[in-house]
Amino acid sequence: MAKYCQNCGEELEEDQVFCSNCGSKIGETKSTVDNINKSFSKLNDTISNVSDDFSDSFSYLFDIYRINMMNDERVIKHAEIHPGSLYVPLLFVGIAFLLMIFTFFIMTPVFVLAMAWLVIRFISYTSTDLILTNKRVFGKTGLISTTQMQSPLNMINSVAFNNGIIGKLLGYGTVHITTASTVYKFRYIKDGQTIYSDIFNQLERSKKEQLQEHAEAIAEAIARKD
Repeated sequence: MAKYCQNCGEELEEDQVFCSNCGSKIGETKSTVDNINKSFSKLNDTISNVSDDFSDSFSYLFDIYRINMMNDERVIKHAEIHPGSLYVPLLFVGIAFLLMIFTFFIMTPVFVLAMAWLVIRFISYTSTDLILTNKRVFGKTGLISTTQMQSPLNMINSVAFNNGIIGKLLGYGTVHITTASTVYKFRYIKDGQTIYSDIFNQLERSKKEQLQEHAEAIAEAIARKD
């Protein structure tokens, strides 16, 4: 009777102690959580690879968004978009596809709508950027209809972060940046709590630097009068 690895399904010799494919000890199985995490990791890698290929193919559309760095300006954080933003549309596409097959294509419109939702969400995933420097915050959303922001830190009124249950489980959320003119929302930011904290800390640091510069300017003015 053939013997197979309980972790990856590789066919084994009768006397094998470890799997020659995945290295798992024969007779030991990984927990359900480990297997789920491994599956999500593979899905994230696949989405990231497809996203990179898509961005490379349409790189000319992103040329309008360029950052001209100022003197002494450096990038502190370049936020990533979490692939989890595509999980729900992917699930609906799968369900719609099965419904279409089992109903002899009667549910084709539902499948088309699900695919359209997935495409729109994928475009949003590949075209969202959020970059924090020691002087400014840059942001971009949208591929065809693009919304951009380039705001000095002293022009940012507040920054906030929120996420739902799924976002808490997967590790993403929405970063809100409020300027004097409008509120910018950047959704599905990976590890959004960290980028929120980084922006908030940089805002506080910028305020302290401004106060110090003002104090030095006042002290210099007083010294000149004396």
